[in-house]
Amino acid sequence: MMLYIVRHGETIENKQMILQGHLPGNLTENGKNQIINTAKHLQETNMQFDCIISSDLKRAIESAEIISQKFSLPIIPMALLRERNWGPHTGMTITEAAKKFKKNDKWCFPQKGDSYAFNEEEIINGNRYGKFAETDIEIYDRAQKALKEIKANYSFENIIIVTHGQFARNMIAAHFNCSYHKISPIINGEIRKLSI
Repeated sequence: MMLYIVRHGETIENKQMILQGHLPGNLTENGKNQIINTAKHLQETNMQFDCIISSDLKRAIESAEIISQKFSLPIIPMALLRERNWGPHTGMTITEAAKKFKKNDKWCFPQKGDSYAFNEEEIINGNRYGKFAETDIEIYDRAQKALKEIKANYSFENIIIVTHGQFARNMIAAHFNCSYHKISPIINGEIRKLSI
């Protein structure tokens, strides 16, 4: 089974350097054009694609719909393919979050048992996205689970997967049994192939 993993198109929130996590995200015109170009690249492979499995977040679904228009393929939403959940830090700018929570190029968000004091806004946001951000281990485990579910539930030869930058890196890392930090960042609209 060959997966053609696509990162969704650029969003307004990407341009604003916001931790989107489970926010829906809104594609920019540039983002839509990126995905139109992605669809053209997929057509140039001359592969027979069987379906599109997409994160159920708006920015991914809209990207999947653009690709689907070129191939007339069904879109199967899968919540497991969502981006990393940043918990109460969802919506925070990356710069602000990095000052607080990035050490040695790794995210170190508060985890259960830590003494970090949430401010009122974080607590309000936490009611929707959870009190804690998803850890490296949790997103990696979710990526492994997504790969297993795709392999177990679909007997297709070629599947287009529409997901998110960090989650895509974790899927590839989970397949190769390495840290996602060893997988190069994926730009909006980029395609990575993975044989599972």
